[in-house]
Amino acid sequence: MQVSADDWISKRAYTLWESEGHPHGRDSDHWEQAKHEYSLLQNSKATKPNHRKKADVQAAVALEEAAKSKPKARKSAAK
Repeated sequence: MQVSADDWISKRAYTLWESEGHPHGRDSDHWEQAKHEYSLLQNSKATKPNHRKKADVQAAVALEEAAKSKPKARKSAAK
């Protein structure tokens, strides 16, 4: 479920207000900080880079699969 930008900013501003001990008269500061954080969040969303070569992607997948398939070290039962 998608949350609208205004809803996210409103909830974040309220959280900031609560975390500062409910100060009076700082609503616009909290709102602006929440807007700034939302903007940073939107700008930092991961996107698929267009410049990656197919061979680079295949090599990365091969490395991931090799890391997953390594056998775990077993402890010997010494008595």
